[in-house]
Parts: sequence; structure tokens; C-alpha cells
Amino acid sequence: MAAIALYKSVFAQFAFCLLTLAYIFRTIFQRIENTVHSLQVLERNATTNSLVPFSQDFRVHGFDIYWDNLDPTELTFMFVNHQRKGSAISIFKHRVGAGFIEHVKTVKSPLLFSPNDVVATSRSTFYATNDLRHKSGILRKIETLLGMPWGHIVYYGPEGIVSKARSGIAYPNGIARSPGGGLIYVAASSEPSVYAFKPTYDGALQLAGKTTFRSFVPDNISVDAATGELLVSGFLNTLEMFRYNREVLFGTDARPASAIRRLIPSADARRRFAEESILIHSGDLLPSTTIAVVQRRNNVRRMVLGSVMADHIAICEYQQ
Repeated sequence: MAAIALYKSVFAQFAFCLLTLAYIFRTIFQRIENTVHSLQVLERNATTNSLVPFSQDFRVHGFDIYWDNLDPTELTFMFVNHQRKGSAISIFKHRVGAGFIEHVKTVKSPLLFSPNDVVATSRSTFYATNDLRHKSGILRKIETLLGMPWGHIVYYGPEGIVSKARSGIAYPNGIARSPGGGLIYVAASSEPSVYAFKPTYDGALQLAGKTTFRSFVPDNISVDAATGELLVSGFLNTLEMFRYNREVLFGTDARPASAIRRLIPSADARRRFAEESILIHSGDLLPSTTIAVVQRRNNVRRMVLGSVMADHIAICEYQQ
């Protein structure tokens, strides 16, 4: 496993779990190991051209890793970065086997006011979710509690412009793309649903399908590259989840139950997915589970779970 060493904070715990998960599945290993490595976060000095520590704030939320067949040993990391002077998407590059990631650019825009997650569509373009209209305060809490459809998705295109790609979504959260890039998937936590959108030539998103859940609040989405199936992590008791997140740093007996739903793409245009529940736990396995990713290496298949607030991950056998 590999993870980026970050500051000890809530965001650091989140980044640690998610980076551990993503790097496991997206880096080439000869065998499965349970070793944690760290990557330095660096930037290029404009004067000397030498690598130095990253000088900007690095307060990470959602992120994605992109690679293509042109050079599969170079990975592009994109992070939602909640900097003190405003949120942004920070982009880094990484050569497989190197001990660092190198800063490429940081994208800022008034439209990136409450980013939650990001999905790369190339080494320089992306979609990102803005979960709520209000950045802070009582209106943000009211918006969350009432499930207002005021969130939206933004697109950063090759021209270097951030634009709205889709509006009218109640708390757009995790975002992912299909293996071929033809569909963008978005978890709408307050609906609670998962959308499938088809990107247009200008980056706008057209509705291609939607699955609505009962008694399940989706958080993040990962896509199994081998099958195109979606793993959606989420909560079965949101009040217990909120209590756990509020109390965990000081000690809590809250155990928010979580579940993983598998969505299988369907050929029926009226029904975008077939749905099945593949894991339900009471919270003792990994409280407030927020991400699940499939790992395939040789004949081994397993599912790795992470959490926004936990200090560990969980590894389970994965069956289809």
C-alpha cells in the first residue's frame, strides 16, 4: 500500500485512507503487500528548477488518479484542496516508483466554492462536485438538513475555464467515471441517488440514468475497471454517523452502520443499473465507511474499505 504523508488532522485521516486505497489499486505491484509507504509532496522551484517542499496549503478532501496508455507509468493526482484562501483543485504528477508527487498546477475559480470530490478526464481536465450552495454557517446546515437541490457539478476543460456542467442536485458527493470515460457517475447523498451522466462536446452533462435508494445514503463511488461495475459506499443511519464524526476525536460509543451496494450496468435503457447489497455491517468493522475499492492482482480479489474519520482500513474478500 502507499499513502501520502499529510498533516495530522481530520483531512489528513481522510486523505490517508483514500490515498492508501487508490494507490493500492492503481500502481503496478508484483504481489499484494500490506506495507504503507509515504510520498513527499513537492513542487519545482522556478529559479533553480530543483524540487522543494510544496509551499501551498494542502488540506485534502476527495481526489482521483488518472493514467492512460500513452505512458502508464506516469500518474496524475488531482485533489480537492480546501486552502485557507479558498478551495481549489491541486494537480500533481507522479512517476511509478518515485518517492514523491510533483505539483503541476492549482485550479481556482469562484465556481469551486464547496468542492467535495473530483474525477479526472485527462491529465489536465476534470469534473468536480460542489455539494452545497452555502460555504458555512446556519444556512449550510439548513440546506443539508432539508436536502435542497442546490448543489452542482463543474467542468474544467482544455481551454482552462471552469463552467457549470449540471445543476439541481441535492448534495452531489462522490464522483467517478466509467472505464471508457463515456459516463460520469455522481452520488447525490440527500436524494439519495446515483446519477449516470453522458458528457457532451462542451463538457455539459446529460442525464443518462438514475438509481434511487431506500434506507441508504450514498457517499463515494468507485468503478471496477475490469467489469465497469460500481461500488457505492454509504450509511444506514445518518444521525449515528453525524454523532460519530462529531465525537470520534474525543471518544465515542457511536457505531454508525454502513453498507456497500454494487451497481451493475444494465443494457435496459429504462433501468441503468441492476443493484445488489454486498456488505452490511453494524459499524464495528469500520465506523462510517466512506469508500470501497476492488483490488485484483493475479488470482487474488479483495475489497478494501476506508473511512473519513477512522484511523485504519478494512480488507475483505471480494466475490462476484
